[in-house]
Amino acid sequence: MMLGKLKKRFLFGLIFCFISPFVYQYSPYKIEFLGHYDKVFAHRVNSTEKLQSALHYFDGIELDLVYHKNKNLLDVNHPPTNSIHLNFRSYFEEIPKSKTPFIWLDIKNLTQENSQEILALLLSIFKERSYPMNKVLIESKDPTSLPIFKESGFLISYYLPYRLSTKQDSIIQSEVISIKKVLKQYPNMGISASYEDYSLLNKHFKKQDKYLWVITSFMDRSISEIRTILKDESVKIVLSKFKSFNGNR
Repeated sequence: MMLGKLKKRFLFGLIFCFISPFVYQYSPYKIEFLGHYDKVFAHRVNSTEKLQSALHYFDGIELDLVYHKNKNLLDVNHPPTNSIHLNFRSYFEEIPKSKTPFIWLDIKNLTQENSQEILALLLSIFKERSYPMNKVLIESKDPTSLPIFKESGFLISYYLPYRLSTKQDSIIQSEVISIKKVLKQYPNMGISASYEDYSLLNKHFKKQDKYLWVITSFMDRSISEIRTILKDESVKIVLSKFKSFNGNR
């Protein structure tokens, strides 16, 4: 009798250990973020199905856009993933008028050359609903493209070089000097990067507004480090990896 119970408990424990990682990755709520969901938003919400799901759990979303000059539209897509030809205007219309979630726009090909056209397009979309511009973040790897968005009321963020803290010391020093020059020229610009670079950013850009993402595997994360990051008032938003059963892309 006792042996049978032990076998059942062992089997239950084995099944639990096997399915827990799968369940956890689909859960919108993560242990490391609890108590801070006012600034934890959903990462890469690039379909209307995923949008509807994310809005049930988060007060904000991040999505990727590619500007097509010949059609004057913003395609919701993260290259090299194949486009599903989802126009951002149509995507935005799927947000219920009763809601004003924070919207983080990672515009992949935003440059100084096309910034005026993209600004005009976004203003036409958001002003139709009198959407609060201070609830929209425009992100780009080209800092020179961002100031005109700030002038129109949007929040802006400079997308820093990927995993900067893992590079050679000489490269880090050079990049830090370059970033400081940019921020001196545009002091109202935020900076965005992976949470893995937080220590470096906190050292050199302590008071700068920070927009971070946590999308590494749960097993590779330090819960205490993430909790420290979330308590930092200069960290305005932290993106959480979010998977939906429908429209996950």
